Amino acid sequence: MPAMHINRLVEQVLSERAVELLDTMAAHALARLPQDITAVASLAVEADSWNDTVILMREIFEAEIQVAAGNDWLDMRILQSWGVKEGQLAWQFTPAFGQAIAAR
Repeated sequence: MPAMHINRLVEQVLSERAVELLDTMAAHALARLPQDITAVASLAVEADSWNDTVILMREIFEAEIQVAAGNDWLDMRILQSWGVKEGQLAWQFTPAFGQAIAAR
């Protein structure tokens, strides 16, 4: 999948706020885990925005992105898992999505 199209595809399936959170998550994971973008990453969330963040995480977790070219297609999810680790938001990108964001 061409990396230059991943942003456009994500913007088609997620709300603007979810895209902003996903961009933050991707940048954080790329900075902290550049050798393994699909490893579990975590990020502190302010207490007053915790509920809103959890709702956005659910939106990201449930999203599916489909890439099609002719008779070929790929349907992928963004997150493999997510939860709370040591009081911080934790997530793991799927291998397909991790490769796509690592390539951009």
